[in-house]
Amino acid sequence: MGNMMKLLTSSSETTRKDSAEIRIPMDEEMLSIPISNSVYAILKRRENYLCSLLQKKFGCICVLKSIRNPMEVYRKSLKEGVEVSVWVDDLTRHEADALVNAANEYLHHFGGLAFALLKAGGPEIEEQCKLFIEKNGPLSAGQIVVTSGGRLPCKQVIHAVGPRWSEDQKEGCCLKLEAAIINILKYVNAPENNIKSVAIPALSSGIFNFPQDLCAQVIVQTIRNFVQLAPLFGYLQEIHLVNIDETTIDVMKRACEELLGVNDIVSLSGTADSITVNELYLQIKKGNIETQQAAIIINSVTVQDDLSQGTVSRAILEKASPAMQEQFISELQKLPSDRPNFIYTKGFNLDCEFVLHVVWPSHSEGNRQEVLKTAISKGLFKTQEQQLSSVAFPPLGIKDLHLPSNEVAEIMVEEIMHFAEEHTGKKLDVYIVISLDNNDVYEAFSDKLMSAKKKLEEKMDCSDIDTMEIQTDVQANPGCERNGPFVELIGCSHDILEKAGLWLRDIILVEETGRIVIRNHNILNLSSVQPLELSHLQQHFGITILESVSGTGTALEIEGSPRAVIDATFAIEFMLQSTAKQEPLRIDGSLESYPHQEGHVEMASKCCFQITPIESYLQEFKDKEKQLEKAGLRVLKIEKIYNPLLESTFQRIKRKIEGRNTGIPVCHRLYHHVPAQYCSLVCKTGFQKTYSSSQDQKYGAGIYFKKNPRKLIADTREKCEMDHLICVFEAEVITGSYTRGNRSYVAPPLINASSMKLYDSVVDDIHNPEIFVIFNREQALPLYLLTCSLLWSPVQKASLEASSQNL
Repeated sequence: MGNMMKLLTSSSETTRKDSAEIRIPMDEEMLSIPISNSVYAILKRRENYLCSLLQKKFGCICVLKSIRNPMEVYRKSLKEGVEVSVWVDDLTRHEADALVNAANEYLHHFGGLAFALLKAGGPEIEEQCKLFIEKNGPLSAGQIVVTSGGRLPCKQVIHAVGPRWSEDQKEGCCLKLEAAIINILKYVNAPENNIKSVAIPALSSGIFNFPQDLCAQVIVQTIRNFVQLAPLFGYLQEIHLVNIDETTIDVMKRACEELLGVNDIVSLSGTADSITVNELYLQIKKGNIETQQAAIIINSVTVQDDLSQGTVSRAILEKASPAMQEQFISELQKLPSDRPNFIYTKGFNLDCEFVLHVVWPSHSEGNRQEVLKTAISKGLFKTQEQQLSSVAFPPLGIKDLHLPSNEVAEIMVEEIMHFAEEHTGKKLDVYIVISLDNNDVYEAFSDKLMSAKKKLEEKMDCSDIDTMEIQTDVQANPGCERNGPFVELIGCSHDILEKAGLWLRDIILVEETGRIVIRNHNILNLSSVQPLELSHLQQHFGITILESVSGTGTALEIEGSPRAVIDATFAIEFMLQSTAKQEPLRIDGSLESYPHQEGHVEMASKCCFQITPIESYLQEFKDKEKQLEKAGLRVLKIEKIYNPLLESTFQRIKRKIEGRNTGIPVCHRLYHHVPAQYCSLVCKTGFQKTYSSSQDQKYGAGIYFKKNPRKLIADTREKCEMDHLICVFEAEVITGSYTRGNRSYVAPPLINASSMKLYDSVVDDIHNPEIFVIFNREQALPLYLLTCSLLWSPVQKASLEASSQNL
């Protein structure tokens, strides 16, 4: 049929056309940057965003590649000797007579698999596609075009246009995908084309958003029907379903087992129920959660105030004792009910030290998978935080969040594996305990654990990562290549590639440092909604984001787990790249508008924080006015401050210090005097030692706060006249545990010589403190800015100063 051909579906419908053409010159320069397997896994999840960012920032094309041996995970022989198999492999390296490319209507190969095949195959593939479109016009969903294979390890490339998913047109999308697969099979089955093997990816499941489960069902069912019903001519022998993504492979393998039958591949390793990664040992076991011997047992609480509801919770309560319910209720009353909570109680009669109760919200909003991930990671983190050696989980989320067992197994095992990779060097035993009569759930977890083992065995075989210790029964493949995955950058000049490479290397270093600094002049130009988005990022990913301003410009410093930092970095970079017409980027990568907050938004150095004036007729104003008049201050103006970035960091530190100081108040409402020129900086970046008015630092080199505003006036060294403005901040200050200060202190002292724990602050008098000194600016949150003048006459002022010396 020549080098190219066009096969039409029975449907005359055409799909949406790409309106913009992106050309890829073939004479660009290239730069390859090696990455570790763990970084590859993180970037693979966000590959579309990585490629888009590099295109927007530097005009570069990005291709993420994994060098690995192909792995066959499923095989089944059907009618006339046709063999269907599922492969984990890079399609650009997969050996078959014909490779199928997931194309669009215009054969513009500008991203993902299509671009990878184009670059690997050489310019002749692009030229043939270009000539076809010029002559015949764009394709419709379900149609195919065939070109030569170029430099690829195949005779031909079949460019198949899959449908763009629409929930409203579900049936039509399935029919178009079925038509594309039928056209592929018709072509490779034709004797004149001499095709013995064809490799097919999961068409439309990428940027066309076709649901993976349904995609796999349609593809496998169409193959089965074609082999059973079509006349076969004996040439086509092998149909390979090939993907590089493990999740897609799992879905495709399940569809084959369901529709084609039992796997013909016999596993050499048998059924394994445990794995060790770094110092973390994970075991899937059958038994009753309430009889487990572990330092911490995780409980799942479905009815917020009753441990006797729910199979797991009732079993734990009955063995523990009613005293657990009493302690649970006492702790629960301290927490909000609109989000998942985590409550510690003693183990009582259980064979554990503690029980960590996961209290699900009464109505689960948002992403249930993310709720489950948070529960798993919190349970592991709290176990490690308490320096305990073991934790036992029941299967969470099946009844609580109404998730299928195979999805729960995937999330729980993957979250535990991520934790093992990111928290190396600390020994921890993790047990997932499944009831004796729940065979389906046990099988789902066992399958997922086996999949995780295979993935980690490949890392051990095919990379130079020395920090990963994997204990399995499967022997390494001695013939495996030793070079690992890499990112390939394609740009129009060496300078552009160097800049893009430096940016990408900062992303790669996050794996080691857990932090990144974004320097961009556009940080100062973020719109008024961006601080709310930054605060949302912190809460969603469990990271900290700090803004700093210096002579070299403005920077954002992000800290947290590597995966969270990289995801947040991509989201922030999209904010910085967005134009006025673009909407903000949500966490999940979709676009969403945020409502603007009411009130006056003060723009200091073009960085946003919210200041709302308090009207003088309001009771809130009158209460503060009365309090400050007693201190000798006439209140001229009161402004309420809202800085979500500062508040998020403050609350994180507050929770941490509350955990160390159970039963005692850790915060005080205190006052701080600042010269007028520094007020906007305090609202924007928080309190700094350098912003403060002159202060004799006899209790240490920190930030000083006063309990009584009168002390502010008495200690002010400025020679204030009656009309001189005095700026006073009212702040919430985390004082925690404290001791008497000393001029030599540059940080809080040790609580005792045998402990490495520090006090949280220092004071002037531990029995009746009036002055509090903190050494971490994040321990203070500005709430109100009070602009005042002196109320006292000069004679009264002198009397005040004299009396203050006797305090």
